[in-house]
Order: sequence, then structure tokens, then C-alpha cells
Amino acid sequence: MINVNHLTHQYNENVILNDVSFKQTKGTVTAIIGPSGSGKTTLLRTLNALALPKSGTITIGNTVFDASHYNKKDIYKLRQKSAMVFQNYNLFKNKTILENITVGLKYGKNYTTSKANDIALSYLNRIDLLNQKDKYPVQLSGGQSQRIGIIRALALNPDVLLLDEPTSALDPESIQSVLSLIKSIAQEGMTMVLVTHEIQFAKAIADQVLFIDEGQIIHRGSPQEVLEHSESQRIQRFLNHVSTGRGAQ
Repeated sequence: MINVNHLTHQYNENVILNDVSFKQTKGTVTAIIGPSGSGKTTLLRTLNALALPKSGTITIGNTVFDASHYNKKDIYKLRQKSAMVFQNYNLFKNKTILENITVGLKYGKNYTTSKANDIALSYLNRIDLLNQKDKYPVQLSGGQSQRIGIIRALALNPDVLLLDEPTSALDPESIQSVLSLIKSIAQEGMTMVLVTHEIQFAKAIADQVLFIDEGQIIHRGSPQEVLEHSESQRIQRFLNHVSTGRGAQ
């Protein structure tokens, strides 16, 4: 389903990703963890061509993106395979909640307004926010906004859902509502790649965990292998920092 081979990315002389490779089967969840500045988000963004790698290939389904030579059509084809959920919601402030969900359906999928509205209302009903459809993002809580961001991505019916630290800006109560939604989506068989600092959640939801540090995947495996039984001192130090709330440095 997803096959990343020898991916590199750099900004000026700063190497962000250094020969990164991983595979993921359809209907599974990959959690990417690691310290701040390690390249987690950049790796996620390359899967949607929001960050354009310098070399390597990305394959999602039958779409192959070769970073050594590509054009706008290749970028478009890769972006059609996935949908991104951002840390800070990225909702359009000047559009209602309903419009935020339907805009991608109408202009990205070419759906009629009627069909787009039907899909959007169905998803809003799923997360019990149907009564918020005519409000604007500023009128919603952080947890509500992030759940809107998630169903907006889901409504596009992507092959892969990409989530970048979806709970990082939320209070504890809102975190639980967002994590519950993500878990239910995973249980339905959605292929997901998730960057997260919620280690216990990664342990519960992921089929595969990638630990990335200084632009390289230094350990990969099941949640048990990486988060419970790893003998790597680097991973243990990271987990200790996260668990004590001192940050992952």
C-alpha cells in the first residue's frame, strides 16, 4: 500500500531526512515518534507532496512518485491518494463548518453542492456536531475544530489518512474525544500514518511504530518491540523524557 524507498530531504545544507525507507500494508496504522526536530513531520508531509524530497520514491497504491524527476501532474496524483490532518486544524476562518467540509468535495472532487452537503452532514452527524454546521471555526473549541479537521479529511475518501500531532494543541478532555474518533476510524480499516507524542495511544492503535531521530529511522517494529522491549538506550531516554513531561530532547 505504502512503500517509501531511500527518501532524502534537505533545506539548504540542513539534511532533514537521510535515506528513509519503510513499508505499510493496507488497513494498518503506522505511528511515527521521536524527538522534536527529528524529521517526523517532514516525513509525513512528503507523503502528500507538501514537502518535496530531494531523492527517493514514494509509492501509494498504484501511484509512484519519483523525487528525482517529477512534474505538477505527478504532485497532483500523489496528493489525490491521501488527506492531511494538521496540528492546528487549518480550517478556513471565513467559512462555516459546513462550507469547510464541502469546499474540497466541490472543487477537488467536482461534487454537486447537494451531494457535498449530504456527505458533510452525514459526517457531522457521526461526531455529534450537526448543530454546529452554520457556525464559524472561531466559535468552536479546539477539540471540536480538530474533529472537524479529521472528518473534512475523511469526507474526501482518501486511500491514506495522514495525521500530524492531532492532539498537540488540545486540553486533556479534548484529547480524549479526538483520540476516540481516530481509534474508531482505525477500527474501520482506514490506512493511517500518524505522527504523535501520545505514546500510550500509539501503543494501543499502531500496527507499526517508527522511531526517527536526526532524520533517520533508527528503530521500527510492533508497538511492543519498540515501546516495551527495545534495548536501545536512545529510545529509553526518549520515552523517559516523554513520560516525565520534560520534552523529548
